[in-house]
Amino acid sequence: TTKTNSEKTSSLPLADFWHPERNKDIKEKLFHKIVGDKNPPTDYCFEYATPAYEDRKTGKTIDHSKSSMTDLMIFFENECRITIEAKYTEFVKGTKYTPLLNEWLVDGKSHRKEIAQCWIDYIKDSGCCDIKKLEELLENSPELPYQFLHRTASACFQCQFPILVYQLFYDEADKDKMIDFEKLLSKSAKELKLKQDRLHFYIVENKIKVPPQPRKGDTSEIFIEMKQAPQFIFENTVTILNGYSLAEV
Repeated sequence: TTKTNSEKTSSLPLADFWHPERNKDIKEKLFHKIVGDKNPPTDYCFEYATPAYEDRKTGKTIDHSKSSMTDLMIFFENECRITIEAKYTEFVKGTKYTPLLNEWLVDGKSHRKEIAQCWIDYIKDSGCCDIKKLEELLENSPELPYQFLHRTASACFQCQFPILVYQLFYDEADKDKMIDFEKLLSKSAKELKLKQDRLHFYIVENKIKVPPQPRKGDTSEIFIEMKQAPQFIFENTVTILNGYSLAEV
């Protein structure tokens, strides 16, 4: 039921890459680097929802809040999971990763401050950062990308061994802009004061060798077609970076 009007939408290569019968060697290398020698994943969930709870015991969510939707959540035994945020051409469109936290809050709606504090609480309660209050985060990093905040919260919420992954699909022509985006992600992790020993953060680069042919209008049929045959051809190598240092791992 996912609709998209461009073959450049990140959900398309993400779904193709993680098709269970494809890219097995690349995924084996990725898992080895990120989770070590753990058993294979137990489950995969696309569009995994993490609600902003006002009261976790009763399940009441903050009024007017929306769940943080993770592109792909991968589950392992022993409460380990990988939270994946996919990007394809999003980092090409501008120099900022919008909306910025201060811009998202600027409309003055009180529930937005409650939501942002909820995400901070999820990260703090998991032991993954030192920041405790929204005011402290705004003083430290008013231009933190809001999505980076709630995506990190999704990774940390009720997870014993959280792993955050930004999976970047790219064409050769966009590589320089992708590198700039990686620097922004690393800067955001530092400004959020994430603890490297508690939250493992990686950036995965997947070069697209051959994308689908451009189409006009609704391109959602690509999802249907990829069930039967690959729609993207990826390079056989994958680059995995430590999201904090941008060094290869």
